[in-house]
Amino acid sequence: MNPWLMGLLAAAVSALVGASASSWWGSDAEAVAARGALTSEPEAPVQPGARASNATSEARAPVEDVVHPLAALDDDEIGALVQRDPSALGSASLGAPNRGILFNAVEFPDSPLWKRADPTHSWGTAESVKFVEFAITRVNERFENTPLLYVGDFSGRSGGRLRPHKSHQSGRDVDIGYYYSGEAVWYQRADARNLDRARSWTLLKALITQTPIEYVFMDKRVQALLEEYALADGEDPEWLSQVFAGTSKEGIVRHRWGHATHFHVRFVNPTAELTGRRSYTWLAQAGLLPGHKPRKRRRAAPHPFVSAARAPAMDE
Repeated sequence: MNPWLMGLLAAAVSALVGASASSWWGSDAEAVAARGALTSEPEAPVQPGARASNATSEARAPVEDVVHPLAALDDDEIGALVQRDPSALGSASLGAPNRGILFNAVEFPDSPLWKRADPTHSWGTAESVKFVEFAITRVNERFENTPLLYVGDFSGRSGGRLRPHKSHQSGRDVDIGYYYSGEAVWYQRADARNLDRARSWTLLKALITQTPIEYVFMDKRVQALLEEYALADGEDPEWLSQVFAGTSKEGIVRHRWGHATHFHVRFVNPTAELTGRRSYTWLAQAGLLPGHKPRKRRRAAPHPFVSAARAPAMDE
């Protein structure tokens, strides 16, 4: 199994329906997943959609069906697990990325391949951490002597507000630096003189085609540089028009001011989001979510994939 698949418990299945489900990506080597119903506000929760392209030049291994780790447990058994050993739940992303909590966070580790810009804000879900590790590793597999890459904020260890961000609250957002032609730096404006287009495009493409993302925020000028490189490298123009949105709001990669020094990725976390929905009331009743009162217990959503827009807000 590919390393990125090892990090996914992604094709989650609801215990209430008791059936396994295929992953978003399917097994079509030419399918490229794009997540997106768009919103007008930066870093607002969005509903994942799907858009396919015929242009992916790199085949992907078929995605195996996997069962959500809590699929065999009913609600009362999950409550008992919370009382007995809440760490056994695994990572849980609760609520929306701009109004949420992270439980059982996983620390993005140190590595010779990257450097954490702020280790205190390097906490995400197990899925998000694995997705970033996979994409950076992919770049280093393709290019020898790749310099380390700076990785910025994920979330705080318990999630919640992480200034100055509006999101980064539930372990599914991360800021990632660009590869530069010179030495590795953090928060340097990328332009035609210093951007390592080959490595930066390889990184972005790995995230888009082989991890479940909702969208990417990137400055339109950097988008233009990477699109130009990708066209010259033989990527399909029609597919690239779906990837790069420029200043519009119709693509996978969307312009937001302030993202010329890094880009922002929001992941879908099928496992951690469903875990959050199924365990929230029990965690709140156990006092493990400070400041959040338990609500009346509700059935989990019958569909295993839970978007940020559909996840229950903490104060509903």
